[in-house]
Amino acid sequence: MRLAFVLSILMLAFSTLDCRADKRIALVVGNSNYQSVASLNNPRNDAVLIADTLRKAGFTLVGNRAQLDLDKPNFDKAIQTFGNELTGADVALFYYAGHGVQIRNVNYLVPVSANPVKEADVDFQMVDVSLILRQMEGSGTKLNLVILDACRNNPFGGRGLRGTESGLAQIRAPEGTLLSYATQPGNVALDGNDINSPYTAALAQTMLTPGLDIFQTFNQVGLQVKKATGGSQQPWVSSSPIDGSFYFMGTTPNEPATAAPQISPTPNSAVMLAQPTRPAVVAPSLAQRATALVIEDMTQSQGSTADFLNYARKALDERVDYYGKSTLRAEVLKDKERYVKRWPVRAYRLLTDTIRTSCNESQSNCQVSGLLEFNLSNPATGKTSAGTSSFEYGIRFGPDGGRIFSENGKLQSARK
Repeated sequence: MRLAFVLSILMLAFSTLDCRADKRIALVVGNSNYQSVASLNNPRNDAVLIADTLRKAGFTLVGNRAQLDLDKPNFDKAIQTFGNELTGADVALFYYAGHGVQIRNVNYLVPVSANPVKEADVDFQMVDVSLILRQMEGSGTKLNLVILDACRNNPFGGRGLRGTESGLAQIRAPEGTLLSYATQPGNVALDGNDINSPYTAALAQTMLTPGLDIFQTFNQVGLQVKKATGGSQQPWVSSSPIDGSFYFMGTTPNEPATAAPQISPTPNSAVMLAQPTRPAVVAPSLAQRATALVIEDMTQSQGSTADFLNYARKALDERVDYYGKSTLRAEVLKDKERYVKRWPVRAYRLLTDTIRTSCNESQSNCQVSGLLEFNLSNPATGKTSAGTSSFEYGIRFGPDGGRIFSENGKLQSARK
């Protein structure tokens, strides 16, 4: 009992020391009052709520507050300021609520001044999401978060903007980045009947829950939104491997957001208050590394045929227990190539609450299993396939990283 108490004190001290070096920067934007199209009720409220929530979680806000109703010049300026303030930061977060459109598979955020009459206007009047990602990528941050509550209906429908599609397109997450969409790629999110959208309301509540790591946080948000909307809206997450664990609040489930030790001052003593417990990065365990590799595999599986096969050549062992049969890597690659050609458009969503990971530390290998949702389509043939499937990976770690030595899965349910 005494040893456990000492260890817990040491862990608390480590977390507190770690958080003091943890610099978190966030840009929060909410656009409601559009000048040339119908206004939205909630984005301003959503942005203010998220800004307050992030401040409680230890983030420094660009402009010290939510940036509201930005026109194109001010939007560009805010992004540039964001990029400059990321120097020396550990965590970068961008949140946007408002109109967003997908044109030729590129996602654009819509400033309140936007009024395009032809497709060529878009580049000058809207903000390409990749611009924000580039600011993050070049900053040297350990973790980047992009949160888009921007999948509302296209406000410019009927203007002849060719290539415009419903909702937002899926973005491949750069290294160390997690992207969260208010709904699935290609779908439309709800603005909501309350003062906040269903997605942002769930996000603000869950961010302040101690004991949830980043993946648990967004999974919980997804479950809450799905329940609140009767299943009509399902948030989506895309992530690259993230080195370490991140918690918006403390790592202990019932830990107060700003817990400080009770100190009895003595004469002439200086009393120092502890900072909120905000560990940004801790050394990843074998299980965390295995889970991150599975997430990377799912992410890469949604890319182009060439990119995915290049990744698979590096990720697969020379021989793989492939759906119950010992198979050479070259044969596995051929099968995967046939699959991605059959389904050129692929989207997967890991149901993170179902993931189970067991590891043999002495042999440096892990088994990771769970469920995923999939949406497949072939525009050339018009065929589609969607449903839920199980998955199981065997992953072995060595000097050159993780390798997949077994892969299996089974269809659980199909939907039309």
